[in-house]
Amino acid sequence: MADDGTLRGFAADLGKVASSALGDVDKVVKKGAQNLKEDYAAQASASTHFGDGLPEAITYDSFYLPGRVQYEVGPDKWRRGGALGNIFFFGTPRGGGGTGDIDGPLDREQPRMMKALDDLLGGML
Repeated sequence: MADDGTLRGFAADLGKVASSALGDVDKVVKKGAQNLKEDYAAQASASTHFGDGLPEAITYDSFYLPGRVQYEVGPDKWRRGGALGNIFFFGTPRGGGGTGDIDGPLDREQPRMMKALDDLLGGML
């Protein structure tokens, strides 16, 4: 059993690794966001009804907080065609739309991104 001092030292070392790796982690997560953007845009491009405008409106934004990297991917409602994103992915109460697959790209990207992060951080711990 580890004593409290050993655990605190390990936690401090882990914090140093995390902060020093943040730039590289950002690159991995940004690549994942780009892959999602491209997948969602390809879906919209292939759509008869949503292919005009919506693909160009799919973007990603980054949000940074101390020790955190975060990206949000999806239709930008302020761009031409972006307001159609909700209909494309979720449909309407009266039917129609809902043909976009929001989960499939996430399911495909998650293992790739987790492997890249594991490869990146595996050598640092």
